[in-house]
Amino acid sequence: MIILYILIASIVSSILYRAGGMSKEQPYWIPVWMRHSWVRDWLCPMCFGIFFLPHTWFQFGMWLCFYGATGGMFSTYWDWMFGDVDNFWFSGFMVGLASLFLLWAIPWYWIVGRAVFLAVMWGGVNLLAHKYHWAHSDHIEEHTRGFTFG
Repeated sequence: MIILYILIASIVSSILYRAGGMSKEQPYWIPVWMRHSWVRDWLCPMCFGIFFLPHTWFQFGMWLCFYGATGGMFSTYWDWMFGDVDNFWFSGFMVGLASLFLLWAIPWYWIVGRAVFLAVMWGGVNLLAHKYHWAHSDHIEEHTRGFTFG
């Protein structure tokens, strides 16, 4: 049953991630009112964080730190650090590491493994999309990033 929940959360995260990256003029089935960057930054972490609802005040504080750190990591692609170029490898890794605040619920090696997985998926899909000039690569890339986050 948990696999079904994760699959549903991943699909919802994929839609939210894409919605947050769309222009308001672009024709697509996602409503215009969802096409704001805050949708990506603050609703995608909810898709993953819902599995780790806190039971104590300490856990609640750590959950809020996870939520804030993940939203913050979603809001930057580290282009200021890499010469005005979005670095999806590093961005995926940092989004994964934002889960370190959930150490009370997840072993550290799962968190690091997930961070490496996100780095490879986010950077790899971006690299392939640009190398092979995929049509509609923004849809493919953003849905993939959102799905693998969830």
